[in-house]
Amino acid sequence: MDWMNNFKIKMKGIKTRLKKANIPKSPPMLTLIEKTFFDLIKPIKFAVSLLIMLIQPLILIMSPLMIGFGSITTINVDFDSISVEHAASIITIVLAYPLFSWTFGIVFTSILGIFGAPLVAEEVDSGTILILVSKPINRYKIFLAKYIALFLYGIFLSFSIIFLVGWIALIIYSGNISHFIGILPFLFSLFLYAILWTLIFTSITLAFSSIFKKSRNAALAVILIVVLSFLGFPYIKALLQVNYERFQIYHFDIGYHLGNVYVLFIELFDAIPPAAAWQIYFAQSFGVFKYVAYVDPDQNINLGGLEKTNYYLPVISLLIWIIIALLLLFYGFISIKKREIYG
Repeated sequence: MDWMNNFKIKMKGIKTRLKKANIPKSPPMLTLIEKTFFDLIKPIKFAVSLLIMLIQPLILIMSPLMIGFGSITTINVDFDSISVEHAASIITIVLAYPLFSWTFGIVFTSILGIFGAPLVAEEVDSGTILILVSKPINRYKIFLAKYIALFLYGIFLSFSIIFLVGWIALIIYSGNISHFIGILPFLFSLFLYAILWTLIFTSITLAFSSIFKKSRNAALAVILIVVLSFLGFPYIKALLQVNYERFQIYHFDIGYHLGNVYVLFIELFDAIPPAAAWQIYFAQSFGVFKYVAYVDPDQNINLGGLEKTNYYLPVISLLIWIIIALLLLFYGFISIKKREIYG
């Protein structure tokens, strides 16, 4: 057993040398990302966030199916007697608008704003950032670590709600797993949209958190953008009606540009059939569609769905949001560099 004793002595010597070397367990930036992420994803807070995001889609899923154009008609659907494609179409038509306007529009964006606003602002205001900058990590790395943590939290939250909504719809409507597979293109397109939206609003939120001295003001700035996008401009559109287009309000309507991007993701993956049943909501609130059926000009055939307004190409609408986020992010970097920090 001498070899065993020699082995133990050697291992003990190695452990002693490692302790004396004082090697950190992980780089400071990685540690900060991990700590921030797990602070954001506390179980109760995460569960409440999911519940609030689920409210409107759940109400619609549990209500009688309403599919129609102009006047909404209540219909009863026997999912056992229809094809997978037809069932998937009905489910996605029901979910398309509430997931855009409520789940990922009003609630998800507000959550990112409320949870993300203190990440930089409170560190600076309380002076605890002095502890961080005293470590081998500068302000930019602190900002980047907070950015990555908030982004990862948003991705995890968005994936969870998308999977949850799809699974609940499956259970309530049919219980047929093939119907869940049928709506996967829609769920996938929604997740890609969520990644983009998380990226944009992580940038905006962390920018505001760096610009404003108080986290409350940073959160309110994010919520203001949410209100303008999903409530303010739709109200202005409804108020102005034909004058909305006459006065070219769509140039400044950030809600229209966002709806235009969302529809782009749906069309790229052919996630929902072109049908007035879901498009009319995007016509009424965001001006993405006209109240006119899409007709082939050569053969005079109704191709299904509504004609798009095409005020802007969807790619341009996407660039507008990206430019807004990047400009604010750049200003946030400058702000955190110039901020005076007091202990």
